[in-house]
Amino acid sequence: MRITSALVVTLLISSFSMTVSSSEGSSLWDEARLGVNGGTVGAIAISLGNGSNIIEATVIEDNFVPVIEVYTATWCTSCVHTENALDEAIGDTEVFRIHYHRHKYEALDPFGSNSTEHRWESTYGDGSYAASEPSNTRVAPSKIFFGERLHWGMRASSSNLVNDYATSLATGSSSHFTGPASFSIISEGGGSLQVSWNLSGLEFQCMDGGGSCPTIKLSPWVLFIEDSAYFPEGTNGLDYYHHVLHEAYEFDALTDDASLDIPAVWDGDDLSVVLLIDWSYPEEPDSPLPATGPMAALMCMLAAASARRQR
Repeated sequence: MRITSALVVTLLISSFSMTVSSSEGSSLWDEARLGVNGGTVGAIAISLGNGSNIIEATVIEDNFVPVIEVYTATWCTSCVHTENALDEAIGDTEVFRIHYHRHKYEALDPFGSNSTEHRWESTYGDGSYAASEPSNTRVAPSKIFFGERLHWGMRASSSNLVNDYATSLATGSSSHFTGPASFSIISEGGGSLQVSWNLSGLEFQCMDGGGSCPTIKLSPWVLFIEDSAYFPEGTNGLDYYHHVLHEAYEFDALTDDASLDIPAVWDGDDLSVVLLIDWSYPEEPDSPLPATGPMAALMCMLAAASARRQR
């Protein structure tokens, strides 16, 4: 039985479409970072209390817990639903949580700042824009696991949100680092703080099986996070907001120090200064078409059919 080249092309296109659809349909999350392979190594936190209790402190860490970043707002009712699901998914697992509050053009949420919006948009803005409907670089509610996987909105991709989040958490990071990182602070008085860090001991564990490994870039951020803030004026039914990110400062050097102003606490004595460590390496330029799979076969068939016609 003869099969025409047109029929082969039709079958291959159908196969390619079904393969792509199946792959997309099985995903429980979106890519958090577009244009770069990257994620979060972990975080080191030092409690400041009300900003005057700590004179000097150093923490050395080599066993980082998962980092989960949340974009939220005090008026966002759907955020309450998704954060309850996140609490259930986390259970007894030790994680480090960071909550970004909407700040730009914001009249109802008193938390957050230009620097926190910069951290979110510069790191996750492209991924948020590509995943959300309507497209936006910062969407409440959104969740980021390990700096890699984005869950936005309140619609589950599996049976429920708890399963989505639990699966994302259990999947773990796509990278593995060994070795210590250190973070130190010295109070300078007058509401300022000298912070210093050393990431030179962190080593990327390449699983390439002897092949070439990418050159990994480590990027330190210094954050100020308040553990709990009381704001009964919020319209989403919550009185207390937790893990509130007030300021975020970006740096480049593996080993360095900086003098920073301590932001005013909203209430209480529960402010922490945090060293957050990102990792990244550039993506390979995308080829116009996949090199393998149904589309590659399709291109071979088209080339063969063209050759026959020329002969």
